Amino acid sequence: MEGHAFGQRRPPLSVTIKSILSRYPDGQIFKEIIQNADDAGARVVRFYLDHRQHGRSSLVHPDVARFQGPALLAYNDAQFRDEDWEGIQNLQLSNKAENPFKVGKFGIGFNSVYHITDDDG
Repeated sequence: MEGHAFGQRRPPLSVTIKSILSRYPDGQIFKEIIQNADDAGARVVRFYLDHRQHGRSSLVHPDVARFQGPALLAYNDAQFRDEDWEGIQNLQLSNKAENPFKVGKFGIGFNSVYHITDDDG
């Protein structure tokens, strides 16, 4: 038998997200977004529910039609840093784990948005 490389394979992203959500309570999205804002030093957090539906006839690509409304928008006044971008890209790994002053140190927070959408954009 010829040698074969061995290495564990990662499951598809959708399987990883479903696994996270199965262990994470539904209905915590607002709390998690507020905790993330607090960890970032925000003084203001606002949520907006936009019920508008926008036109779909002149889109750059047909695939963006699903982003034409309605929408839930979350805003805070903290500066988004490179380390924040890294943090939300690492599923199940928290870049806050070593900081005892951070509320969201368990690596799940932002992933709670997948309870209401399968798209983080």
